[in-house]
Amino acid sequence: MLISCKVYAEQANNTAINNGNFSQFVANVEKLQGQNLNQAFLKLDAQRSQLANLSVKNQLIFYRLLAEVYVEQAQYQKSKEVATQGISLAMTLASSDIVTAELLYARGFAVESLGNYQAARQDYLNGIEIADSLNDKKIVAMGLTNLGALDYLTEQFEHSLTMFNDALAIAKKLNDDELSGFVYSELGILYSLISQEDKSLIYYQKSYEHYLKAGKTFYAYNTLSNMASNHAASERYEEAIPLFKEVIDHAEQIGNDELISSAYSGMAWAQAKQKDSDPEASYHYMLLASQYAENAQQADFPIAHALDKGYLFKELGKTQEALESMLKAEQLLKQYNNHKQKMVSTISQLNVLYLKAELYHQLKEHKQAYLAQEQFLTIALALPEKSNFEEVEDLRMRYESEQADIEKKILEHQESVQTLKLSEAKSDAENRQLFSTTFAIVVLVLAWLLVKTLKGQKKLLIASRTDELTGVTNRRRLIELGEKFVKRAWLNKQPFSLIVLDIDDFKEINDSLGHKVGDQTLQQVAQVGQQLVGDKGVFGRLGGEEFIVLLPVTTIASAIELAELLRLTISRMQWAHNEIEKVTVSVGIASTVSSEIHGFDQLLQRADRLMYQAKRQGKNKVCSSE
Repeated sequence: MLISCKVYAEQANNTAINNGNFSQFVANVEKLQGQNLNQAFLKLDAQRSQLANLSVKNQLIFYRLLAEVYVEQAQYQKSKEVATQGISLAMTLASSDIVTAELLYARGFAVESLGNYQAARQDYLNGIEIADSLNDKKIVAMGLTNLGALDYLTEQFEHSLTMFNDALAIAKKLNDDELSGFVYSELGILYSLISQEDKSLIYYQKSYEHYLKAGKTFYAYNTLSNMASNHAASERYEEAIPLFKEVIDHAEQIGNDELISSAYSGMAWAQAKQKDSDPEASYHYMLLASQYAENAQQADFPIAHALDKGYLFKELGKTQEALESMLKAEQLLKQYNNHKQKMVSTISQLNVLYLKAELYHQLKEHKQAYLAQEQFLTIALALPEKSNFEEVEDLRMRYESEQADIEKKILEHQESVQTLKLSEAKSDAENRQLFSTTFAIVVLVLAWLLVKTLKGQKKLLIASRTDELTGVTNRRRLIELGEKFVKRAWLNKQPFSLIVLDIDDFKEINDSLGHKVGDQTLQQVAQVGQQLVGDKGVFGRLGGEEFIVLLPVTTIASAIELAELLRLTISRMQWAHNEIEKVTVSVGIASTVSSEIHGFDQLLQRADRLMYQAKRQGKNKVCSSE
């Protein structure tokens, strides 16, 4: 009986697909796709010959599944070919289909991985356009996330964070675990790139939890590997090792050579750097990583692996093998000369130069070591001019919470300059020793001057955006942000609300108690406003006794609740001066969804009129356009 059941099950599994049983076939493949890529591929591959029996729409779905599985297996060239076949077939349809957008995303990711960023961006944009026309929010959000990943690869961190936050807002609204896992994973990578490892780990953890809830085991393992790398980067090797091991133990189930290679590399480093170092195991794991790396198709993967191996072998004292890996990385890097992939070319080039300097010094080839160090310094000193970390910080203040950590990022970026050293060993030439000492001093002085200059630039930037009296955002910056928020709100069809509040009878406070007390009143109102608004939006001073609150992705109903909280809190405040018994504010609220307003100026005028309406109605009131 059991044998008969088994045979029957196998026969059912091998039954040719047709339009009648296709939905069940898709459900089975998608389930396997999240749990065992190899089995998902085998199930698809076994039915390729039946493709002509399907309707055009079902053929598109088949192509989409196969292209996605190829991507997940890191078979990018095959994924590109299959997705292109599907897209060509989709062009024969009379109207757009959402599967076409998904095929565009699959091809976009494939060509991105193969190094063609421009083609990838175009595929993502075309996919978003189709998804938007069909009002499929999830597919739109996936496209935005794909674009955000492209942006951080080209150091457009501000735009990257904008894309991710827009996608995350959609994911939360849809309560979609798979989409949330995707966005949080990319946020983790972004924050890792800007040296925010603690923040990065939080996002990886969220991604891992959402993927497990969605039954997407493969993606969960990918995120698990990122978490392990995060622990290793923070020298928490005892926490990293079991995570790497879990990924390695499921290598066959995962079916992605690049992911497994990365896990073996991470394990190799953890074994070398942990408290009870095991050099032999470390060397063994890196050799295993190289075996998997041989099949890698992702454009920058061979460079990253060659560098990783070179640094580890240097750590293990295998200088000649390390040199071979470094030279291989240097050769591979030539393809990125004048390439737009800045994160690949810049970081890899710095790593190659630093490793070259260290290895040539160990081999006592001092001239070549010096030349590598000089090139390293030239590139490293130019980095802050190319980066836009201040814009990322500005977005973090808007979307998350006020964190004054940009100085830390700048200093971390300069750490590579300050740690540049000519040698730890004694030089056999007296004149080289003198030169080394002088060069080291010059490097430190240049680094100190650079950090000092950057600190000054940061202070100047903050001053240009901050109201001098109250310390909140000033008028110029509020208008600049407001225009951006309104444009984004209309583009993404999201609400944007604006609160205008004006202190009632403020002139009487100035006239009767003096401008000093008036200034203190403004400062206290600003402090309360800043605290109550927090990370919900941007609180600032428009001028005089008038303040505004910018509230992205906020409905007018939520804005009214916040406005009432502001009004009540200010009216009940205890004031430092006994002469002031009570201070009240009149509030006006406008929203992009409550009228045909398309510009920030119009919205501000509308909110301002409503604020004056509140004053006419007796002050200490809230009036809205709802």
